[in-house]
Order: sequence, then structure tokens, then C-alpha cells
Amino acid sequence: MNNKVIIIVVAVVVAAVAVVLVTSALGIIPLSIPGLSFGKSLPSNGFVYVIGAYPNVPTLVRDVVYGHELRGLGSSEGVGSLTPSAVQYILKLVKNGNDYVITYGNPKASVWLLEFLDPVCPYCSIFDVYNFSQIAPLIRSGQVYYIAVYFPTHALGYYQAYAQDPNASVLLTAFNDSVALWLQWKCISSVNASQTLSVINETYIADFMYGLVPYVEYNNQAYLIYYPIFSYSLINKTHPECSITLKPTQAVNITNNALNQVNNIIPLLIPKNLQGNVGTPLFIIMKNPGN
Repeated sequence: MNNKVIIIVVAVVVAAVAVVLVTSALGIIPLSIPGLSFGKSLPSNGFVYVIGAYPNVPTLVRDVVYGHELRGLGSSEGVGSLTPSAVQYILKLVKNGNDYVITYGNPKASVWLLEFLDPVCPYCSIFDVYNFSQIAPLIRSGQVYYIAVYFPTHALGYYQAYAQDPNASVLLTAFNDSVALWLQWKCISSVNASQTLSVINETYIADFMYGLVPYVEYNNQAYLIYYPIFSYSLINKTHPECSITLKPTQAVNITNNALNQVNNIIPLLIPKNLQGNVGTPLFIIMKNPGN
């Protein structure tokens, strides 16, 4: 075999290995090579927590789906084991029409993905626009059950700002519309479940394009106040069957109840030393706790 043939053979082998590695990373071909370690293993009753909109969440979801060792865990990420109390609480979240939870997909899927989010969270918006499309096929194929838990951290910020400046009525409107967006999502998921992921994505694209991008481009904080109002109006127009009108007192009650629920579950899933860092988005990737 001459040198030219050897070079061609080596090139073909390298290309083939590269294709397998890339398709494995994309979740197309599950890859597990004996003796090759990527990171931590997930216990049979285990889960992965990710605090923040980290781009490696799709990779971690695929790792759990395909039984790979977990790659790329950072300082605000880790592995835990579900206690009986945590299992009971999680199963309770997805049953009996919880007002602060939206579910989508196959509840019998081997993997459940919980995302604690806020429809006006800018970090949730960035994650959705850039990364969620990598997870959606696993949800739609029935491999992952998606559970959105309402965590109105950013919505509450508008109300707190209004309390400090009652003359700024636009802040109260932004708060009101921020909470109404969750009710719109909840309604759409009930009326037409197939539109659940689409309306979440539609909202976050609007947040991104009409809030974050012009804020960065023009360095004008007004965009951070007005984008919840715009997104709320947009969803009312595109989904008139779920047009929502909300009073501020109702919005306050909804945010308080949603936050109480989150405060009950966080200690069951997040290490004590990291609980002060919890915000949106927060991801919990776990084996199906009902199995």
C-alpha cells in the first residue's frame, strides 16, 4: 500500500469518526464507547440541576436520554438523587391541573425536563431563541416529557419597581401584562396542546426582538419596560381564543402563589449553598420519577 492510499484511508476513517461523534452529540446516533469517560454517571433515581441559561443544557438532556455519562457540568450544575419527598412533590406538580405548571409531551417518557421560567425573563428568552430547538425534537418524539413551572421572578420586579414609584403606572401595566402572559400560555396549552411549545417560543422571540435587542443597540432601558406589554398584546392578537384581561390584585395573588410553590420544591432539589443563586431559567433533568 503506497503513501497516497494510506493517506486516503486515514482521511476516510477520521471523517467517519467525526460524523459519528457529531451525530451522537446532536442526538441522532447514541454513542457509548467502553472505557471512554465523559463525566459523572446519573444514578437510577438521579437528576441533574442547572441554574441559569447555560447552552450545554441540550447536551445534558441528550446524555440522560441516551444513558451517556454527563459532560460539561459547571459550578452551578450538579447531580442529585430524588428523595421520596421530592418524587411525591414532582408527581403532584403534573397532576390535577396545577395552575402554575404547563406540561407537554409523553408523561411515560423515560426522561422528564422541568424548566422553571418566567414569560418575561430575558435569560429564558435567550436560551429559548438559541438552544431550545435542540431539545424540542426529543420532546415531540416522546423521549422527553416537558414541564414548565411558573417562577415569576422578573414579573415581580416590575411590581416592586412600581411600589417604589407609584406614579410610574407603566410599571404596573408591565407587571400585569407579564403575569397575563403566563395565563395566556396556560390557556393555549389547554385549548390546543399542540401549540404549547410554539406559543412559548413566539413569546420569547418577541421578548428578544422587541426588548433585548433594541435595549442593547440603543442602551435605552425603556425597552426593558415595554417589551412585556408588547408581547402580551401580540399573544392576544395571535391567539384571540385566549385573550386575557387581568387586574393587578389578581396578578399579585398569582405571583405569590406561584412563588410559594417554587419555594416549596427548591429545597428538595437544589443544594443549600446554591439556593440563594436560584432564578430563571432553572432546569431539572431527571429519570421519570413515576417509573
